[in-house]
Amino acid sequence: MKLLKENIHYLLLLSSVFFLWNPSKFGVDDGYFYPQIAYNIVNHGFMGFNDLYLTNGFHPLWMFFCVIAEGINFLGKGFLIYILWFFQVISIVLGYRLFEKTIFKDSGIGKVLCLAAYCLLFFSLGTLYLTEAHLVFFTIALLLYFLCKKYTNDFIFGFICSLVFLGRLDHIFIIIPLGFFYWKERAWSFTSILKILLGFLFLTGPYLLSNLYLFGDIVPISGKIKSSFPVIKFNTPFGLIPNVCIVLGCLYLLFLTFAKNVSYRWIKILYVVGSLIHLFYNLFFQAHIGQWYFVSQYIFFGMFINDLTEKIQFGIVKKTIPYVALSVILILFVCLVGGLKLTTNLSLAYNVFNSESKFEKKPKDLLQGLAEDLVHVIPKESRIYVYDFPGRFAYYSDFNFVPADALVANPVFFNEINSFRFKNYLQKNKIHYLLLPTHISPKRKSIDFMGVEVKRSENNENIFYFKNTLSKKIVDSTDENDLIKVKTYLNPGKTWQPFYDSVTVYKLKVNK
Repeated sequence: MKLLKENIHYLLLLSSVFFLWNPSKFGVDDGYFYPQIAYNIVNHGFMGFNDLYLTNGFHPLWMFFCVIAEGINFLGKGFLIYILWFFQVISIVLGYRLFEKTIFKDSGIGKVLCLAAYCLLFFSLGTLYLTEAHLVFFTIALLLYFLCKKYTNDFIFGFICSLVFLGRLDHIFIIIPLGFFYWKERAWSFTSILKILLGFLFLTGPYLLSNLYLFGDIVPISGKIKSSFPVIKFNTPFGLIPNVCIVLGCLYLLFLTFAKNVSYRWIKILYVVGSLIHLFYNLFFQAHIGQWYFVSQYIFFGMFINDLTEKIQFGIVKKTIPYVALSVILILFVCLVGGLKLTTNLSLAYNVFNSESKFEKKPKDLLQGLAEDLVHVIPKESRIYVYDFPGRFAYYSDFNFVPADALVANPVFFNEINSFRFKNYLQKNKIHYLLLPTHISPKRKSIDFMGVEVKRSENNENIFYFKNTLSKKIVDSTDENDLIKVKTYLNPGKTWQPFYDSVTVYKLKVNK
């Protein structure tokens, strides 16, 4: 009974099981790139999202585990995401356990509130599933654990830093301040820094060199497309999540400045500083960032909750709400949110803190439904040029989707769309079908995506402008008269993209 009482907060992890009922209601589209590429690696020996382009548009450490998952998967492609779900739950559990042994070691209510926050962000809201986020949580926890325990193996420290880096390359901004902290603890030893670099390059060296050899750049193609560095893209307001991260990060730094007796204070300060640098880098130099970019900030959310709670002791709460009762209330809350995500179109950014889309009951994911219906419309294994949501469409069908944003392509794609008229590019690569947005909202004259822009002509026909997402320039255009309309569906992404009413499958008119 005592064991159950002391560990009842782990029942917060029940919030993860809602994913098992209907995975497509939870996983973000970018997350589906990973199982799709892993499936192709294991079953076709080709590191590509489709059968056309070799790619490195992914974070390598999470892809490594995705390939392992597909390697041990003997129940078919559909079961792969359940193995990945298990990996992600274990990553959070192990990472949190490392925090419990260090940063949350003497915590009571604080660590319970912290785990509730992590379960809400990583499980209930469902916006991080299938991405690298959960594994990144573990790698950062491992790095902080190493520093808090004051271990002194330089090679292992460098190796752990490489895991954080390979989890997300932009986490180099977190590694640098913590790396200097460790090096200072090692008395600025020249031998120490050489061993650290050797440990760091053990995995990252081959990875970066292989990128350079195969793709002509050490940075993956997705990073090149989204990055504007060194040109600042200053767009305000930043949005709900970045603003919350900035405010809480600054408040936490202020708290750590004046709260002198907080455990591991300097490690936390340097971590928050690195995390804020990472945040501002993404805000100023990256485009189209998703919630999985904010994992390092989510981690210090938990630290702040824990330190603040333990500092002020929550005396009133302790007297009025026992530890077990608080845990039960939090368990019910995170499970309630998970249940709403499963049965509705719940979205913090679009229908909770915003009114861009209507909050409504929606037990089935329309993106999956559309993908599964395409087998009745298009010949098997066809190549389809798609405006958005390629991850779900590809995973839930047998088609080779070619994403317009090119995030999982390679330099060949950009060379070809620059060299050929777009229609000729499609014919050359035997891409006979296109899936594009139609029926633009009457309030708008155009809608813009990373790789496609759609405008409504004076006679209410759609004109499609195709872009090179690397140069950010339009390369060609076509109108509906150059295409054969095959079938139109209701907009399956209405919750997140309410500015058009439908999507249409087109077939390319082939010149004879």
